[in-house]
Amino acid sequence: MSCSPPDCFKCPCGRDAPCSTAGGSGPATSKPTPGAGPTEPGFTDHVADDTTESWGDLEGQTSETNDPDEILHDAKSHDWDHAFALMSGGYDSMAATHYTYHNAPFALDGVIHIDTSIGLRETTEYVQSRADDLDLPVHIANVRRDADEYATRIETYGFPGANKTSHKWEWVNNKDKPLQTLLQQFDGTTLLISGATREESDARYEKVDASGLELKDGHLYASPLAAWTPADVRAYIDDQGIPRSDVVDELTHSGDCLCGAYADRWFELEMIHEEWPYMWAYIQSLEARVIDSARNRNMKKESYEDYVLWGHGSTTERELDQRLGKREMTLCQACEPAAPGLGSGDAFQTLTEAALQLDESDVPDTETAFRDAFDLTQAIPDDSDEHPLEVLRRGYDALDDVADRLGYEDHTELVEDRALEGVVLEADR
Repeated sequence: MSCSPPDCFKCPCGRDAPCSTAGGSGPATSKPTPGAGPTEPGFTDHVADDTTESWGDLEGQTSETNDPDEILHDAKSHDWDHAFALMSGGYDSMAATHYTYHNAPFALDGVIHIDTSIGLRETTEYVQSRADDLDLPVHIANVRRDADEYATRIETYGFPGANKTSHKWEWVNNKDKPLQTLLQQFDGTTLLISGATREESDARYEKVDASGLELKDGHLYASPLAAWTPADVRAYIDDQGIPRSDVVDELTHSGDCLCGAYADRWFELEMIHEEWPYMWAYIQSLEARVIDSARNRNMKKESYEDYVLWGHGSTTERELDQRLGKREMTLCQACEPAAPGLGSGDAFQTLTEAALQLDESDVPDTETAFRDAFDLTQAIPDDSDEHPLEVLRRGYDALDDVADRLGYEDHTELVEDRALEGVVLEADR
């Protein structure tokens, strides 16, 4: 190695955490207060440029955002062959699907859910359950090129950071490409019901037309709840008795895409570690791969070595190579508060992050040092055709069953108890 880990991998401090989304009461028609944090791009985002294609009279702007019924009736007046609701597992898309199902002057042919390959399986199950409630079939969009796979891209570019460029390309590869691939299976034009709301953020206000309709890639997108605020959406969910998502209630978002672009590493990894340990294990496995890629100079550019940790929070534009200047602080305990799950007083969220603090002499000088030590997916048979996330989750579920039979609340309690027991036995010697 030509440099020690503290010199090779810089501290991810200095992030700008996304602001919380402001709520409201009652349907709103004015632009929201600036300051709403960055949110996931909706299906109304235009990938190539900011020009919105027109479909007849949709080119004109209206003074106020149309109401849900008006948007759905306008959508019906256009020519399309199939109608699907896009459901991410979040409350916006759930409310839009439910409202459309019960109030639209047309029937839905089904639900489309996108498997980003870096999302919680519980989110997919929630979508399936809510679609079953409406007796709608679910189509999973999960086909993408190997080069577009999240796990493949991060070994070349590192984990995405907290900027619009990184976030947009995560959306393109994780969501839009597999969606467009799925839509090719259906002949003709498709109407897609989106949960995008104009009042969610400044970005959404600019992207979602006041008419609630947009033509993109030859398909018509309708956002019936365009005028609703987040408070309106939640009120509708509660009033209609729609079961709430445990994932949304814990993470405040759907959990369908945990790419880490705008993630609050300290908050989200703690939550993920406690509630969905299989995902925490997978993220740590991915970090091990990316760190090895950086150590072996396999990344596209040397500057991408700044991005070896999930949710690093850097606001630099990695794709545009707007690299930060030399940072004086390397990974250190002063960077973040103590994180549960790694032992009392431990200041690191993942073991891979802690390993970056080791002196060069303590780090095995092999091409796969981090992968060998921390990539739990290596235990999965090579001939397995399942996604690593599914295998890891099944393993944790099985461990929970064992813990239950032994009288523990869950596997975490079992592991902690056995770990303490081991410490006691060692002390007795």
